[in-house]
Amino acid sequence: MTHWVDIQKNAFTRWVNEHLKDRGLHIENIGKEFADGLKLINLLEIISNKKVGRYNRNPLVRPQKLENNTISLAFLKTENIKLVNIGSEDITDGNLKLILGLIWTLILRYQITKGGSDTSAKSDLLKWVQSKIPEYNIQNFQKDWNDGKAINALINALEPGLAPDHKDMNPSDKLANATKGIDRGYDTLGVPKIVQADEMINPKVDELAMMTYISYYRDLDQDPNRKRADEASRSRAYGPGLVGGVAGEPSPFHVETPAKTTGKLEIKVEGPSNNAPVKVTDKGNGKYEVVYEPKEPGEYKVHVTLGGIHIPGSIFYVTVSEQQSLGGEGKIRIFYSTTSAKDEKTRPLQELLEKKEIHKRPDFEPWVAVDLMEKEEREAVFKRAGVRELPIVFIDDVYTGNAAKIFELEKSGQLDRILKVNEQKFQNMFGNK
Repeated sequence: MTHWVDIQKNAFTRWVNEHLKDRGLHIENIGKEFADGLKLINLLEIISNKKVGRYNRNPLVRPQKLENNTISLAFLKTENIKLVNIGSEDITDGNLKLILGLIWTLILRYQITKGGSDTSAKSDLLKWVQSKIPEYNIQNFQKDWNDGKAINALINALEPGLAPDHKDMNPSDKLANATKGIDRGYDTLGVPKIVQADEMINPKVDELAMMTYISYYRDLDQDPNRKRADEASRSRAYGPGLVGGVAGEPSPFHVETPAKTTGKLEIKVEGPSNNAPVKVTDKGNGKYEVVYEPKEPGEYKVHVTLGGIHIPGSIFYVTVSEQQSLGGEGKIRIFYSTTSAKDEKTRPLQELLEKKEIHKRPDFEPWVAVDLMEKEEREAVFKRAGVRELPIVFIDDVYTGNAAKIFELEKSGQLDRILKVNEQKFQNMFGNK
């Protein structure tokens, strides 16, 4: 049987994705995908309609990830949101329990109370439900929704005639009832499927998940300008090709539309000079795989329309770089392996840099062990360097060389010049940080 925490995790993940789609982002694993801080920062900016300030846009190493999550938590304090027992390490290290608690705090503030009192959120929402469907005597956000009749009644109360059969539904057909209600809410009113039918009928359905879902109906009721949902508004696009790219490399992303859409999906990618060619693969059931290849660096505009209407987030503005950033602009970084920390290459390099007191400079970052990095991040380092021989030295996010090359630069006097230029760039970028 599904545990309540699984229902909560699924519902909170859907709530996060409902907002991240505005920037072409998406998460699958809520416990892991906030690790580098980028998606959490984007989520906060979307739901608060504010900027969090400067952050690491290409966090590769742990200190950058921790710093991003520290920035997010500091931002929430400026929003007068009280956080208990959670730090940046908890988010970066994937503490699921604390991350779910953080997401609930965000839902409570920005979704359910809309900045009002947190203490009466549950009772206020319950009173609203009772005012709409008093005949169902709803007393909670759990078992009273299990047979699927109440959700249909609520929909019919908001849109008379949309679910006129709610009274005649057989409470024993709870899965069919809940499925019909959730589909009606989504297809006609555009209420996202934060909770699925099999979760709603679960005796252990999570209260917080249900509160999150029902709050969307409350918001509709209070919106004087609400209108029925069209197919475009119920679509989404997400993936790396909508966030950034590298010239000459494929930029993929996904598009999801209603399964039985009648509108035509059209995608156009405008580049600095010309439109980029786009390949769209129909995977069936309203799902599409899209790839385009930007030929030159610069700013791109990705248009995604359905039936001539832009979907949420479109137009997407994408910056394409000449090469992938490792987030080390203005920094000195040395990548090594813990298994060879004292070998004939690594140790002499360490002694040289310590003699030059590189470790005391503000632009120096602690040595990074590639064998402790995620595989994708480790491969990005090797790809940028063009070699796999360790240690690898990057200065200002540019591959400077291996140990032998660094000694050559030192002998010729070029190393000091490179370090001096980087020190000035660091000061220009970060001041006296």
